[in-house]
Order: sequence, then structure tokens, then C-alpha cells
Amino acid sequence: QTLGLLYTTAQRSVLLLYLNVKLVPFFSQFLFGQQVHWSAWLSAATAFCGTLLVAGDQSSGLPPNIGDGLSFAAAAASAMFILRLETYASVTEPKALNAVNMLVVALLSAMFTFAGAIVSSPSDILHASPDILLAHSFSVAVDRIVGLVSNQLPTLVYLGVITTAFTSWLQTIGQRSVSATTASAIYALDPLWGCLFAFLLLDEKLGLQGLAGCGVLATVWLVQFIGAWANESKKTDA
Repeated sequence: QTLGLLYTTAQRSVLLLYLNVKLVPFFSQFLFGQQVHWSAWLSAATAFCGTLLVAGDQSSGLPPNIGDGLSFAAAAASAMFILRLETYASVTEPKALNAVNMLVVALLSAMFTFAGAIVSSPSDILHASPDILLAHSFSVAVDRIVGLVSNQLPTLVYLGVITTAFTSWLQTIGQRSVSATTASAIYALDPLWGCLFAFLLLDEKLGLQGLAGCGVLATVWLVQFIGAWANESKKTDA
């Protein structure tokens, strides 16, 4: 998602990420053998069409690009996270599960930074001995991390603590009592909030095509949320 935002707009990225809730039923059936109602497929197809309308909107002057593909890949990863969280959230302690998640993210991010330092090394370092290459890359990676912390601490706290760790913890608690399908219906509000904040904070605007796509997505969300709420009510009554 972060890499995708280097190439595409925040509005397009958040709308492509919305597809995570539509990939949940797809993965549920084809990877986990769970039966999915035909209405879920209809909803997914409609949402996909709405997303294409928004992604194809070029009012921002930015044509579809690799950032859109990276955002879609992030949506697929998010869908798998929702499905696996449904299994483990009810049998583990929320804080412990969230702590492990954040630890894995931190380790993988450090490895990614180290790999980036290796790739961006000067040619003479790349052709030097492995010890020199690793020492140089480690030094560069540490300098980048220290520089980021020194220069962007408020941003790191907001993105790392509030929008990542805290929200993941809340998600873990929430999915202890609701299914992945219901949770995905609630998460479907993401693109609407994303478009609103992108407009207010970044002055990103959509054309008529993009607004039509948002209308389609809002309709799909309303239908999906009503259906999920009805299903949860039946389970409670039973």
C-alpha cells in the first residue's frame, strides 16, 4: 500500500483497497471450501465494476499505473488477514495476537529496508566482498531508520501507533464476536472515508465517472451491510 501511494492517488488507492472485502468470499470458497451465497458474488462483481469506474477516472491527470496494481495486491493481503483473523481472534488474547502481528510487520519492514540498502549500493560495493556489502548495507539501513525517526517522529507515531497498532487491536477485539463476512461489510466504509479525507486534506477530486463509481460502491455497501446485519440478527435469535 505504501509503495502504491508513490505512484497513484490516495483516492484511487483506498478504493482499490476496498476490494479486500470483495475478495473475502472468493478466498473463502476457493481456498477454504466455504460455501458463499450467490448474492455475495453479485455484490463482488458490482463493486468491482464501481472500482473500475473510479480507477479509470483520470480527472487527477494520472492514468492507471503500477501503483494501482500494488494497491490491489494490498487488498488481497488484507482479505486473507480478515479470514485468518476470524479463526484465531476467538481463541487467542487480543493484545498478544496484536503484539505478534506488529512484531512480524516490524521485522519484515526492517528486512525490506536492509534489502533496499543492498540494491541501492554503489557498484563498487556491490562487487566487493560479501562482508563489505553487508556492513555497508546495514549501516545505510540504520542511518535511514534513525533519520526517519529523527525527522518524522510525529508521522511515525500516528501511522505506526494509531492507524496500525491501535486499529489492529480494535479489529482483533471486534472479530472475536462477529464473522469475517460481517466485519468485511463494516470495513467497506473505508473507501468513503478515504475519498472524503483525500478531498479535504489533499484536495483530490473525482470527475463524473469517479463519482458514479463511488455511488455504485455506496449502494453495494448499503445492501451488504443490511444483509450482514440481518444474518447476525438471525444468529442471535437462534
